[in-house]
Amino acid sequence: MAVGTAFPRARAAAADAQRRFASAASPAVARVGPRLVPVVAAIRKVVEPITRLGWVVAAMGVLVWWIGQRLGWDELMIVAVACLALVVISLAATIGRLGVDLETTVLPDRVVVGNEAVGQVTVTNSGARSVLGARIEVPVGANIHPFEVGGLKAGEAHLESFVVPTSRRAIIPMGPAASVKGDPLGVARREVVSGTGAVLYVRPFTRRLPSFTAGWLRDLDGRTSNDLSTSDVAFHTLREYVPGDDRRHIHWKTTARIGQLMIRQFVDTRRSHLGLILSTTASDWAGDDEFELGVSVVGSLGRTTLMDGQEVTMVGGRQPMPAHTAGLLLDGLAGIDVGPGPDVHGLAQWSKQFVRGASIIAVVVGSQVDNRSLRAACDWLGHERTILAIRCRLGEEATRRRVGSVSIVELGVLEDLDRILGVVGAA
Repeated sequence: MAVGTAFPRARAAAADAQRRFASAASPAVARVGPRLVPVVAAIRKVVEPITRLGWVVAAMGVLVWWIGQRLGWDELMIVAVACLALVVISLAATIGRLGVDLETTVLPDRVVVGNEAVGQVTVTNSGARSVLGARIEVPVGANIHPFEVGGLKAGEAHLESFVVPTSRRAIIPMGPAASVKGDPLGVARREVVSGTGAVLYVRPFTRRLPSFTAGWLRDLDGRTSNDLSTSDVAFHTLREYVPGDDRRHIHWKTTARIGQLMIRQFVDTRRSHLGLILSTTASDWAGDDEFELGVSVVGSLGRTTLMDGQEVTMVGGRQPMPAHTAGLLLDGLAGIDVGPGPDVHGLAQWSKQFVRGASIIAVVVGSQVDNRSLRAACDWLGHERTILAIRCRLGEEATRRRVGSVSIVELGVLEDLDRILGVVGAA
């Protein structure tokens, strides 16, 4: 028989045998299947609380029992019984009702680095029957805050308070909390998550800069630029009318005198608008403390400007950040961190689209950025704006020097910021 015809025949015979088996087994499955469903569901419900550690302990017990049976070692049989008994006892510890309501709050929900914040969890038994004690676990950032609650009568509540660490700037999610039953070793565990969570904003330390807006930024009447516009308040010149121009800007006296439609040409005026660019590239900073100084500088500049009623646009690394109010600005800075990113020149190129309307731009970088790179980045932002480059270097004496159209400030401590900005304003 040829090989080419043998394989199709073998496959056909196998398929036929499979169909005969399925047709014979179908009645048996139809009879037994419905009876097995509740059994399987009950078994699954019983073993569901077993954790990965619990399954390892159970598997170890079965394996040791098999080895002990084969070798006749009573010691191994004792170990096997102990492992299986531990799983059973741990499952028994998960029995009980977890019907409690959990509400997680934090007061206050916004603090400055180092100030105290208190988390609170209210455990309420809203059921009609008493509940036994339970373990409550509250996620606090990447950590877990556990505590024990005793038995609660119907309608009874328990309030647990704890201090949230605020030594570092961060956005810390808290909750929702979970009520847990299980053994201390974690062999079996059953939990019910309920209620809502809360968020704590640990904001950077900032300083109010009274001399900043008074001497350097305030420009209530606006300052003109070289950007031509068809609608503004700063008149520039007259030009010939082209289709599409707003007819409201036609200068009729000149049109009547020369016999040709002439239209007013304006230039943009820029009111005080501060652009903030903060480098988040890890290689630009000498360490975490230096980056914290940079964040505090940006927060102080932005907060002061917004409190004086001026406009702020902020860019942190490769991400524009909300800065409509001082609260939004500080909330955004609470979660910013260093990571991989472009050099300062690439950052300036990318950020220019967002700070295009700013009259003053402050670029805040770390001590690892050299003068040449910093000046090239500032030149890319344009020469029609006031550019202030602030390089943070811990412990450095505050100095300021002007390189072309850019003011470069070396800053070692935040307390020197208002003084050095007063020097900038005098220039």
